[in-house]
Amino acid sequence: FLLAAASDEANGEVFNLGGEKPISLRELVELLVQINRGGRYELVPFPEDRQRIDIGSFYADYSKISRLLGWRPKVSLEEGLHRTFDYYRKYKKHYW
Repeated sequence: FLLAAASDEANGEVFNLGGEKPISLRELVELLVQINRGGRYELVPFPEDRQRIDIGSFYADYSKISRLLGWRPKVSLEEGLHRTFDYYRKYKKHYW
């Protein structure tokens, strides 16, 4: 955020950042359960009346911000989630 705020090249631009590779919502949930060392999820059928407004598969990437500002992720999604979970485990008394 600071890089974009300090760069004239980012003025008026929109950046929708993604990672190194696509990940489905199901894969993300499975990864979160794994990192959390437990949990569960339930697949619910997509409502038929909502299918007409569904955008389908979408994958964001960081090529635009990389091209304009030279930004690249420094940690993988998995490592970032591990760090986030570790942080909240360490300081949980401040959050819940």
